[in-house]
Formats: sequence, structure tokens, C-alpha cells
Amino acid sequence: MFDAIKAWGPGHKRFVAVGLALTILLQLSVLALEYLSSVWPLWYGQPVLLRTEPVDPRSLFRGNYVRLNYRISRLDGALAGEPFKRNEVAYVSLEQQGKYHVATGIYREPPGGTFIRGRISPFGADYRFQYGIEAYFMPREKALQAQSAVRQKEAWAEVYLLDNGRAAINRLICEGGCEP
Repeated sequence: MFDAIKAWGPGHKRFVAVGLALTILLQLSVLALEYLSSVWPLWYGQPVLLRTEPVDPRSLFRGNYVRLNYRISRLDGALAGEPFKRNEVAYVSLEQQGKYHVATGIYREPPGGTFIRGRISPFGADYRFQYGIEAYFMPREKALQAQSAVRQKEAWAEVYLLDNGRAAINRLICEGGCEP
């Protein structure tokens, strides 16, 4: 193969070098965009506390994490003014009650005030939501301790929200600490 490249001459070598450089640049750009999209809410988002509910995780491929479910993950269909389809993007308005935020409505378009963006799935008269904050990655031992603590104690996730409803978890907070 290298003999074929040598036979092409200097113009073709430059073409191959430029193509290789563009390929590497594209790959690095994709990695940088993935990283930035995950930390952007933590840098520029508004913090809210969401109450969690225990879920038992097991995944060999995703690494060590605490699997989280939220009180706002399953909502009464009456909060939506109209029916939604499976996997449709929906916006859940949030209002602070005490130390954490609760859902007050489900919308197709971003509502005013504080809200979170998710994918909706009808579940009988209720709706289930996926917000992209259902897993919180931690070192193995801490993840196991936190998972146990979330099951036994009241827990919240400190979540940062961007103006478009995108969310990222900053930290997990357990009543009395997240160690069992």
C-alpha cells in the first residue's frame, strides 16, 4: 500500500495527509462536543433539588453508578392538557416546595419558569419520563454505599438545568449522609 502512495507523487501524498488530518480533527471534535454537552449544564445551569426513589441497577458495560428514579419520573396524566405519544419530547414545569422541586405541569413547548426536558412514555393514565439523569457515576465502593443509602433514607439529586431544560447531576444528597 505504501508503494502505491509513493507512486502517486507529492500531490497525492499531500491529499492523503490532509485527509488524515481532517479525519483526526473530526474525531477529536466529536469527543469534545460529547464532553461539552455533558458538562455545559453544570457550568451554566440553574441548580434544583429533585427527590429520588430507589432502583436496583446492574450493568457490566456502563461502569459503576447509582441508578436513580425521581418523583418526577412518573407523573399523573392529568398534568398534561393533551395526550402525548411514546418517546415524544415533553417539558415538565417545576416549582420549589420546601427544599426540593416538584412537577406542576407537562407541556409540548418549553413553559416559562423552571422546567426540565425529557422523553415521555404513556403508562396507563400516567406518564413515565426519561430525563437523561437516571444514572450517577461514582467509584465502585461509593456507588454501592450510595445505592444502599438511597434505598434506606430520603435522598435528593442536585441537578443543574439549562434554559432549554437539559439537565445534569452535580451531586447526590442523602438524609444523614450517603454512607449506609
